[in-house]
Amino acid sequence: MNNLLDFISKFADELPAESAKGEEALWDYLARRGAGIVNCFAASFFEADDSKKRLTFRKSIGPVGGDLVGVSFPYQGVVGFCAEGRKPVLVNDADNSPLFTKKVDKGSGFHTKSVIAVPAIANGELLGVMEFINSIDGAFTEDQAKAAEIITALTARDVYLRKLEATIKQLNLKGESTINNLSGGFIGSDLEGKVIFFNPKASEIFEVGQEFLSRPVVELFQLCPEVVGAIGDVLKQNKTVRRQEFKCKVNGKEKVVGYSSINIKGVDGKIIGAGVIFQDITNL
Repeated sequence: MNNLLDFISKFADELPAESAKGEEALWDYLARRGAGIVNCFAASFFEADDSKKRLTFRKSIGPVGGDLVGVSFPYQGVVGFCAEGRKPVLVNDADNSPLFTKKVDKGSGFHTKSVIAVPAIANGELLGVMEFINSIDGAFTEDQAKAAEIITALTARDVYLRKLEATIKQLNLKGESTINNLSGGFIGSDLEGKVIFFNPKASEIFEVGQEFLSRPVVELFQLCPEVVGAIGDVLKQNKTVRRQEFKCKVNGKEKVVGYSSINIKGVDGKIIGAGVIFQDITNL
């Protein structure tokens, strides 16, 4: 077990570098390095669709690995049992195991003798099943099964984080696109009082560029003191208003601006800043 612990430690040390390459690289790393750690001839990762109870070959290394990628099937066999129960499965005599189905072997010409199947779970979500096939030593040990469980859990955690980061980035991009396409002006700041949104309509109304982005909100005082006051009220007192007006001079011209102030919330519902939505109503 000491050698296995060393292998697991090295696997964990090198995992961040693989994580930086993305989800595909992580599953590939688990299959390749995992096969070496548990000392087997082949390894496959099956992506799970738990709502439809289906598994799909996502990564496969071994004699017929390339032929299997993309093949999908309902929960069945050792990997299906593993997915359904969400617990590791160790089978050292596949020919005589009631859990094993020979459908894949018949179709591929491969002969499965021993199997370790481990559920890849992160944050309660079943991402898939990792399967290690045919021990080089003839039979898998409980220690090797435990090692497989640990490295699969580490990889699943990093894959889940990558998915979460991608989702947040997509939501942020979508939110930014929505703000930039508003028919009215929008200026927003984070909780530290730094301007994080200054959409094109705001630039048009105040006849400036994007020079205030990433600057302290107080610097907007030279542009329009009322904007600073409205954002400050939200940040300091959690005071929001709807359909109020103020007057300010823009390049020597007096404008009447109708506005509402809001809390800005993140994807988790927590307040992350304050904003002002406004329109030029001078000529209305």
